[in-house]
This record gives sequence, structure tokens and C-alpha cells, in this order.
Amino acid sequence: MTLITIFAARVGIVDQRISANEYRHKEAQAAADAGLEQATAFIGQNPDLYLGTGGSWNDCTSSTALQNAFPCTSGGTAYESVYSVVSGTTISPLNYMVTLDSGIQSDSYLVFTTSASTGNILTAVGKGSSLDGTGDAFAQVSYAQVTIGIPGDIPPIVASYLDVNGNFTIVADPHAGINDGVPISGWTATLDGTSSGSWQTCHLGSFKNGNESCTEDNGYNDQTTTGNAGWGGCACEDNLSENGAPSYDLFEDKDNFPDDVFGYVFSGATETAMRDAALDADHVFDDCTGLQGVDLSASKIVWIDGDCAIPGDVGDQTNPIILIVTGLLRINAGHHVWGLLVTLDEMQLSGGPTIHGSIVSDSNTKLTAGGYTQVYDPKVLAALTNDTLISELSKIKYSWKNYSN
Repeated sequence: MTLITIFAARVGIVDQRISANEYRHKEAQAAADAGLEQATAFIGQNPDLYLGTGGSWNDCTSSTALQNAFPCTSGGTAYESVYSVVSGTTISPLNYMVTLDSGIQSDSYLVFTTSASTGNILTAVGKGSSLDGTGDAFAQVSYAQVTIGIPGDIPPIVASYLDVNGNFTIVADPHAGINDGVPISGWTATLDGTSSGSWQTCHLGSFKNGNESCTEDNGYNDQTTTGNAGWGGCACEDNLSENGAPSYDLFEDKDNFPDDVFGYVFSGATETAMRDAALDADHVFDDCTGLQGVDLSASKIVWIDGDCAIPGDVGDQTNPIILIVTGLLRINAGHHVWGLLVTLDEMQLSGGPTIHGSIVSDSNTKLTAGGYTQVYDPKVLAALTNDTLISELSKIKYSWKNYSN
């Protein structure tokens, strides 16, 4: 009985020690996570830190002592710079934006590294201790810059409901990013084929002015060239689709058409994000009165809070426009527009305008009886694809880890 009592007492003591160790570990880990969140919040308030320039960045490699100091080398990773104040070989943590309880031992740091192949990486590091100071924990997560809102290859028309009705000409995208090598004039979930009027679609090579193809090689590129004078004479020589005979280039895709057309076109960017990007460029307007005076060289996104009547020729191949209109979008007369037109409401086309690019609508889109021409232009789409629209910091997946110092 004595031996059993002694054994039970020893087991109880070990269990208490295990429980106490686990408790101190959880305290330290919670403190480390708190420090990590502090550093993450600091990044959110100071996104320019991602560039690794400016004051308070210190070179981790300036001395051996500093290079071996926490957090310049943490979790088995050697970093180039640390965002902190360095005094000798001691690195001070970030200043808290939120005051923690005095009993919580929690510190946060930012460390920075760059790679020619991956670009800059900004890492938040959290360091925590238990209340009694006997337990330590460390955690980190990394961030990189991501670009969203870049439109990819899209057909001339993207609309959830497409009514081919009226007098119009569409020159198809030969690839469209849906089925490579298959020309697409329109992509929709529902195609209303009970059409009227006189309309047609055709290949780019069949869009001609007499015997001359209306292509860039023949001077048909933007409103500054002599070829532009002949745009009105360009017509389809051989039709892909026409009134009464819609063909495969008008692609009705009930199963795979996206529920969120806007998000699909802009690589997951929300309407709010795109408007914010336009706002940053001072490109948010109530209407399109001054649209022709907007500088598209710095940012191509223009957001209209309301209706928009295009006042004249807008954009060109080098600087096409990404025009997002929350109200009614109207293009009248013989205006030329180079770019991507997105309507969140309705669109009216009349008077013979020419759109060099794509139209996107999530509403019931009817190709108006007033007549218009839409021409696939690979240079316009390339200019939009290469443009940096929205850049922001995002956590690198699976980059979180905890480790021992």
C-alpha cells in the first residue's frame, strides 16, 4: 500500500508538471499570436513597407552579431533587413497600436527579404512568453504583393442574357480564351435567337474595306492614323453568323457561364476594389462629360457613378479605357472607343459607333437596332492585360509556422 501510494503521488506530480507546461505553452503561443496580429495590422496600416525602403529598416547583414540576433535569423530563415530600432545587437520590437495587458509578454517584428525570382517577401514575426516568463513561443507569416483586377482574354460580348436583335457587325475573337482556336463573338448563358434586323459576325481576316483587310498592318489601328478614315467602309466578307442563322461563334454556355460576371472578367476583384482603384487615380465621375480629357497613361480604370453618354472618341490601342458604368451606358453617332466597356445596368448603341475591344454586361443585353460595329483588337486586350490595375499585399498560403528560437 505504501509503494502504491508513493507511485500514485509521483504520477500525480508528473501530471501536474505536464499540465503546467501545457498551460505555459498555451500562454506563450497566445502571446506570440497576439504579436503576430500586431505585426500584421502594422503591415495593413503601412503597405509601403513591402518595398523595403525608407527609414527604420536596418540591414541584418551589417554585422555578425546582428545577423545572428532575433529576428534577423528566425525559424531557420536568414533575412536581409528588419524593421525596428537597433541598438548595438539588440533589436527593439514594433510599437504597439493596441496596449496589451502588462502581464502579457508579447513582441512583434517585421523582417524583409527579396529574391530575383519571387520578388519581395515581407514577414511578420510574433514572439511571446508565458506569464511567469518560463515558456517561449514564436510564430511568423509571410506576405507578398499580388495583382488583381487584370482582365484576361475575353470575347467581344460577355453577357448573361444576349438578344441578337438589330443591325450590327461583330468581328470575332479567334481564340477568346475559352476554346483556343475557335472564334467567339459572344459568350452568354442564354441566347435569344429570335432575331430581327440585319446583322452578321465574321473572322478578323474577313473584315475588309474592298479588297483590303481592316487590320493594323493596313493602317487600321486608332483614330490618329489615315486608316481610321476607312473604318466606315469595313464590312464582313464571309459571315460566321447572321440574321436567322446564329452559329457556334455565339456561344450559349448554360452550364459554365459564371454567376459573377464582374468577378470573372476582373480576376476575382470586387466592384468595391475596382472603384477604389479608380478613386486612387482620381478617375471616379458622376457622368462621362469630361471623359475625353481623362489621362489613361497612368491608370486605365474609369468609374462612373450614374449614367454615361460617350461624348466622342475615347482611348486608343496604346492606352485603351476600362470604363465601368453603374447606370445606363450610351454610345451614339460614329464614335470610336478602344477598350473594355462594363455596364452594371443597361447599354444602348446607336448611330454607328465602333467599339474596339469588349463589352461586358450582367444584365439583359440587346444589341440595339440603331447599328454598331465591334472589332476584336488583340493590341487593346494586350494593353489591358499588361496594365497593373490593383496591387495589394496578401498572405502567402501555408506560410504560417511556429518554431523554437
